Amino acid sequence: MRKAQEPKRVTIVGGNGLMGRFLAGRLRHFGHEVRPFGRRDWERADVFFADADLAIVGVPIDRTREVMERLAPFLGGRVPLADITSLKAPYVRAMLELHPGPVLGLHPMFGPGVKSFLSQRVIACEGRMTDRFAWFLRLIEEDGGKVVWATPEEHDRMMTIVQAVRHFAAMALGFFMSREKVDLGKSLEFASPVYRLELDIVGRLFAQDPALYADIMLATPERREAIGGMARTCVELAEIVARGDRPGLIEKFESAQRFFGAEAARSLEESGYLIDVLSERLAGRPCPGHARRAKGKDDHGDPVE
Repeated sequence: MRKAQEPKRVTIVGGNGLMGRFLAGRLRHFGHEVRPFGRRDWERADVFFADADLAIVGVPIDRTREVMERLAPFLGGRVPLADITSLKAPYVRAMLELHPGPVLGLHPMFGPGVKSFLSQRVIACEGRMTDRFAWFLRLIEEDGGKVVWATPEEHDRMMTIVQAVRHFAAMALGFFMSREKVDLGKSLEFASPVYRLELDIVGRLFAQDPALYADIMLATPERREAIGGMARTCVELAEIVARGDRPGLIEKFESAQRFFGAEAARSLEESGYLIDVLSERLAGRPCPGHARRAKGKDDHGDPVE
């Protein structure tokens, strides 16, 4: 049974965006009051923040600093301030500089299409007086999520691979397919479930906001350099293929194979499960663990929208 929390008042700057609406929905599910704050609300900002128990900034990266600067005077040095941008070091520093009260950097590691925090990770970066955010972090965990603590610098280093390079690779494949005018629907008639999963990952990227992904890839010089390294690696492999150098290609494959080690076996097993689930879905059969969703309920018993 879920332990009841004392109701809190939360103002989400950018609360009408996709992630803002997700957070608002989960907070309300747990009995908290949420006030979405948009561009037209600055004239009444004192009403939104005067008695807030938490302020969350969830706006595009290129507007985050500007919004924090404008927001800080309304927090009175008392209201806990958190952000959910995908870049942490500069914005945790900005919050500490602009706001003398409690500060926490957060990064939900998922898109807004999920229904809850179930099996999702949220990175937390310590700022100041983080005990004031304990109730919100506990909500995430009670909703099935996992909070992972990291320094802002460690977070940003990992996001170079976890987000920037990965999104670039997916975008490159999608752009190549568009330029080659691949018949995507027809290709699925010839495809294995593995291809379908990979196409789903690429297609998922292009179902979302291009500005968001551009900001993620371009956010830091380190990310841009890593993407350049990825591109140079592709060129190196393409040159081996162009020469018809079978031993050379196998050597590169085995080099990466040694690097992955035990992770390759884990990936094979885990992806095998996903393939089985997808195959069941394509066959129109119910999948174990998915029956509740099939009946129109999510994992918390709420109607699926």
